[in-house]
Amino acid sequence: MVISSDGHATARMEDYTDYLDPALRDEFRGFCKVYAERGSHTFEERALSQRLDPYLVEEWNEKVIDAGRLEGNFDPARRVQELDREGVTAEVLFPDFGLPFELYSPLLAAQMGEPMRDETHVVAGNDAYNRWLADFVSYAPDRFAAMASISFTDVDRAVRDIRWAKEHGFKGVMLPHFDESLPLYAGAYDPIWRTCEELGMVLNSHVAISSTSTRWVAPASPPPHPVCMGPLFVAQVEFFCRQILDHMIWGGVLERHPGLQLVFTEQGSGWLPSKLAGMDYSYEGSYLRRDIRQVIKQKPSEYFARQCHLGSSLLTRAEIEIRDRIGVDKMMVGVDYPHHEGTWNGGTQNYLQATLGANEVPVDEARKILGGNAARVFGFDVDKLAPIAERVGPSAEEILVPPTEDLFPRGDVHKPLGGANIG
Repeated sequence: MVISSDGHATARMEDYTDYLDPALRDEFRGFCKVYAERGSHTFEERALSQRLDPYLVEEWNEKVIDAGRLEGNFDPARRVQELDREGVTAEVLFPDFGLPFELYSPLLAAQMGEPMRDETHVVAGNDAYNRWLADFVSYAPDRFAAMASISFTDVDRAVRDIRWAKEHGFKGVMLPHFDESLPLYAGAYDPIWRTCEELGMVLNSHVAISSTSTRWVAPASPPPHPVCMGPLFVAQVEFFCRQILDHMIWGGVLERHPGLQLVFTEQGSGWLPSKLAGMDYSYEGSYLRRDIRQVIKQKPSEYFARQCHLGSSLLTRAEIEIRDRIGVDKMMVGVDYPHHEGTWNGGTQNYLQATLGANEVPVDEARKILGGNAARVFGFDVDKLAPIAERVGPSAEEILVPPTEDLFPRGDVHKPLGGANIG
């Protein structure tokens, strides 16, 4: 049973119209005209041509866009076909860039000097997206675990939105960007953590969507080539996302709310062993005042073991090799549909063989990484999913043996530990 911990679903921009507050629909129709001229999803040709070689864009157009495979981003029936094709039984669903009133991704908007959405449009866009996603998931509710997109600026409203999401079948809540003047460990957010704890709603952080900072790099001096923007600034984006772990542990959130469950998605896994070792050393072996134990009562690694999980997504061969140090009970594979770097671009079963198979992972460990951990964390009903897994899922003989050739000379398979998260 393969359960993807990382998938994205968004509507075609104009399709959000009926899900928006009626008072904003005329304005939105005007925005859609601008979006049609200038906007783009990260997986469409207009965006991909900025970072991929022309021959790869041509292959993508021929094998993916022209073949209609991107239709699964907005059409749940086509999405289920894509899941079946990839041998995936179920999937965790996230938003993506291209939400209502969002012309570009925040990083690209900063580079181009474009204004960000204000809070009114962020909230309206989130509401429309969540309503749309609830309808999308209703097509196959047993196969999808939806993550709600919610602004935390108004805490009371956020609590109401979380309760709405729970009532409409969502399994978790996306962590947004937090202003550094009011970090996520501030007591003001405790009602949100209590609500998630009470309702069993997972907190999910995703690179570029979640952050401990609202800052986006807008350098006055451009890089020598536009593609250099990724290598120059991806580490900063990853840092602010991974720093959520520091805020949750050293800020006392996990101590105050022991029932919270926190997932780190598409941020890699190889950074965890040294990160936790360093945090534990700060707690036990450094010159930190010992009375820190009055508020942080356990070692950081103990909080992680109790409450944290890894949407490892595009697992690398190197990460699988050190899976015992990362935590076999923590790692969850992700397909990352519909992004170019996802496992489905080249075949998910091939990708699993190139990573798990190359390391000859035992069946019991593979079952946890491929689906067991995700089923537990997100509350999938494995009894209902079992017939689907039997029909579409790969066999151990197909994926847990070393490959005879290198099917992924580029991409994440061979990425070294600590390598930048650039697909």
